[in-house]
Amino acid sequence: MNRIVINQNVASSQALSASATKEIGLAAFARFGRAISSAVRRTYARIQLENELYALDDRSLNDIGVGRGSIPALAREALPAGDESLFAEFSRLVVNGVLRPAIDWNRRRKARATLEALDDRLLADIGLARFEIEAHVARLSGAINGALPATVQAMEEDVTAPLKAWSAARATAKELSRLTDRQLMDIGVIRGDIDELAGNLAERGLAANSNALAPKAA
Repeated sequence: MNRIVINQNVASSQALSASATKEIGLAAFARFGRAISSAVRRTYARIQLENELYALDDRSLNDIGVGRGSIPALAREALPAGDESLFAEFSRLVVNGVLRPAIDWNRRRKARATLEALDDRLLADIGLARFEIEAHVARLSGAINGALPATVQAMEEDVTAPLKAWSAARATAKELSRLTDRQLMDIGVIRGDIDELAGNLAERGLAANSNALAPKAA
């Protein structure tokens, strides 16, 4: 059984490593730093544009069809702050800079423990010596890591996604709790199962969101 699992990991490691283009760990922090720097430059450029427009007299502003009171809105439209983009980058930072490395480390730890639990004969059967376990686990990193849990995947696009899912689950539970026992029976729900049902609906919503946001294969 262990041999089958490990062989499957070996077979899939190359494909996964080839497609792994995410910036994780320190690279994720560097990416977020670039996003902040870009946002600061856009903000500075917008302020400069506002100041240049305010420096014009009313006649000059009228010539270009701009009212003095509309200067801030015009500057924001010309040079948007990009707050939504920065929030998305922060979401990716939380997942790829913190959660993903922690999850990957835990999976590697479990894989290492599984191999170290084998006796020397079983290790030899899969072509490994005991001193090679650490290097083998490192090579299998992509295959071991695999897909992230649905909750974490949803957070990559919106760090508040789990909170929104929890809020939706609470709202569902509240609505179901208002029904009478007979009404609950009509829809096939037992009152004691309301919290579990609401939680399952929230998990499905997160999974559906992750699938919808996942890149399509060419």
